[in-house]
Amino acid sequence: MNLIILHIPREICLKLVEKYVSPESRLHLFNAEAGMAALAKYFNEIEPGSEDEHTWAMCGLLHDIDYEQIAGKENMEAHMHEHCGPLTEKFLKEIDFPDDLIRAIQSHNEVQDIPRDSKLAKALFAVDGLTGFIVAVSKVMPDKKVASVKIESVLKRFKEARFAAAVNREHIYTCETELGIPREKLVEIVLGAMKKV
Repeated sequence: MNLIILHIPREICLKLVEKYVSPESRLHLFNAEAGMAALAKYFNEIEPGSEDEHTWAMCGLLHDIDYEQIAGKENMEAHMHEHCGPLTEKFLKEIDFPDDLIRAIQSHNEVQDIPRDSKLAKALFAVDGLTGFIVAVSKVMPDKKVASVKIESVLKRFKEARFAAAVNREHIYTCETELGIPREKLVEIVLGAMKKV
């Protein structure tokens, strides 16, 4: 499925993030933005002009726009039922974000039962979990920096079920079934992008 190309500048998207997301939570969005842009670039190298880097990056930047605004975070199940629901749509409509891109963003929360019917949506689903996992790996590095994380460290930690247990590895591994990218390659692309953030 071909998605609309986004023409809303990053400055406007960033203002929305600043309005609804606390400074502490923005790093995850910046990581997802970088990972998504790098992945779009990767696909463009295979098939020039196939994906729009800005569109992918902004969907990464805005994918959790509603997360902190949902009441009742103490009940995670109820919280996840609301995440990427009507509030996401309401916030994104404030900047006239296109409907098909809103759906692509909403589809990264499986609870919403929105099909991942575009390459962008499939990428966001895998990248979201991976960025969080890489940050968790960085926390056990001596200097606690993403810059020190190696691809091998991430792949090794995937096998440790108790490590970053909240991150669903199966979501990350959909890069192989849905995008045709080996997990090692996805880690290489996303980690490389995160090191520049």
